[in-house]
Amino acid sequence: MVSRAAAREKISSAFDPFLNESGPNDKRDAIVIYQAPLLDRVPEQSSLRRRGARMRYVEERAAIQKLVQERLFESYLEAGSKKMAKGVDLDVAAIGSSALPVATMEVTRRTLPALAQDPDVIAVLPNQRINLIAPKEIDYIGLNKRQTQRGVTWGLECLDIPKLWARTRGQDINVAVLDTGVYGEHPALAGRVKEFVVIDPLGHRITADRTFDSGQHGTHVCGTIAGSETPEGVAIGVAPECNLLVGGVLVGDATVRTLMEGLSWAVEKGADIVNMSLGFPYYEPKFTEVLKILIEQFGILPVVAVGNDSHGNSCSPGNAYSAFSVGAVVKGLRGKLDVASFSSGASLVFPGEEPNALVTKPDVVAPGVEIYSCIPPEKRPSGSYEYTFMDGTSMAAPHVAGAAALLMAAAPQAPVNDIIRALKETAEHPRGAERRPDNRWGYGLIQPVEALKALE
Repeated sequence: MVSRAAAREKISSAFDPFLNESGPNDKRDAIVIYQAPLLDRVPEQSSLRRRGARMRYVEERAAIQKLVQERLFESYLEAGSKKMAKGVDLDVAAIGSSALPVATMEVTRRTLPALAQDPDVIAVLPNQRINLIAPKEIDYIGLNKRQTQRGVTWGLECLDIPKLWARTRGQDINVAVLDTGVYGEHPALAGRVKEFVVIDPLGHRITADRTFDSGQHGTHVCGTIAGSETPEGVAIGVAPECNLLVGGVLVGDATVRTLMEGLSWAVEKGADIVNMSLGFPYYEPKFTEVLKILIEQFGILPVVAVGNDSHGNSCSPGNAYSAFSVGAVVKGLRGKLDVASFSSGASLVFPGEEPNALVTKPDVVAPGVEIYSCIPPEKRPSGSYEYTFMDGTSMAAPHVAGAAALLMAAAPQAPVNDIIRALKETAEHPRGAERRPDNRWGYGLIQPVEALKALE
């Protein structure tokens, strides 16, 4: 057992209202992040990007973690039985196949400290609602003349994406999109959606014969990552040959548990990148542990929209220290780029929490205003639409996820941390490298072509 002081550090401060106001037997759902022994040898990054090797590694990790989880459940339930009134039981449950070392447990004011004292527990945070980072604006108009003539959307042109297509179009890279779902029958997404699942608010996985989108957002995001061309011949997707693994985690009253189930599913399916445009409006430092596991144990890059609440604000998990968070830029008069007014960003200072006491977000920015992509067929008074413009940091994030897919395909030996470093260090900040990072531009506008040169 760890000390009480050390145990308190593992408990999210979001539990404070519950601990202060609840009765001794009042229960609250919690997400528990735990640790398990690492394998003797973690596969090289290039090996992890081969599906067979990744699947074997994930299965081995799950088997080890399941043993730790079973021991943790047994120990917690035994301790809880001594602190609860007779006849009051606590529920515990695995998440997915235990590929991700997280579980859900009911806690009370008395049992939560005991749980945190377990040496294998890394962090405990409350299960709570999460929301879509909704677009700031949706506009049903046609492509402008410039984009039609150029044959690419302005976002792809801004990032010089066509220059990378001579090397790669993202083939064999798996990008998980945890969002509202996807209309996989859209012509622009033909053959791209390789896996699909819906996670309900209780964390149940629901398989469906046909893909669907509970809104428009997930389909639009998928189009920016991997879409092909519009009927006018305009390319909309950054990595048009990557594979999409789509989890509908924002269907109904989504929670952190829903998201964790989606992340576990993505790990099990062999994701290389996870794109998320969701969260809750406060800083949850414990979420950092989940994203660290994705990066360090599985070589998965978490790309997260930072939020649409303007300067001085952010949301989790986009503001987690280990998230690769993305803000949005807009093209103004004469083509000048600036950070969109709605794009969130903040510097969060937490004394005594070294080495991560200062968190500055976003990490980078990408095009996020007037982004043209595909949607499920939409009938409106002005006509029927299968494409539309959207604004938001959730339009910027898929540009970065797609760019990362191109880099992974072109430099398969590069570890995820090297890809993150290359995208940051080669990013272009309007006031020079000495101003980086700040809480508007982060490190700057990504430069994927230069990032690839840095990786070679």
